[in-house]
Amino acid sequence: MDMIFGACPECDTKLRCPESATLIRCPNCEHEFQTALPYNPKTQLYFTGKRCFVIGLLIFLSYFGLAPMIAFGTGNGLVILFLIPIALGGSIVSMVGLSLMSYDKFSNGNRRIVGELVGIGTCLVILFWLYQTLTGFNGIV
Repeated sequence: MDMIFGACPECDTKLRCPESATLIRCPNCEHEFQTALPYNPKTQLYFTGKRCFVIGLLIFLSYFGLAPMIAFGTGNGLVILFLIPIALGGSIVSMVGLSLMSYDKFSNGNRRIVGELVGIGTCLVILFWLYQTLTGFNGIV
């Protein structure tokens, strides 16, 4: 059984109680008070976003492994164009994951979302680069 250590708000007597306790009575001054629930900054949405980000990143990075193998195997460089949607989809999935992570952190009161915002900006740059690559191959502008 886990124990919580704290102090009585009235007389500052140090107390020890089980983690499942919701109402505590101080043995020194007989004051009753409720325990505060522990703050959990990372909820299920954060971990879902992290999982989504990792899956999207793996999908995106698979493009850089598959493209050279297919280009050298077929001898046709235009085959790489068929793989660009893989990178596009992976960057979109990772951007959704980063958005979920930053939303969860922001809604829980944590304002440290700079890393997620940098990741979202990077994904947007990659999406713009992929768009330019797709439209610039045959002069489609």
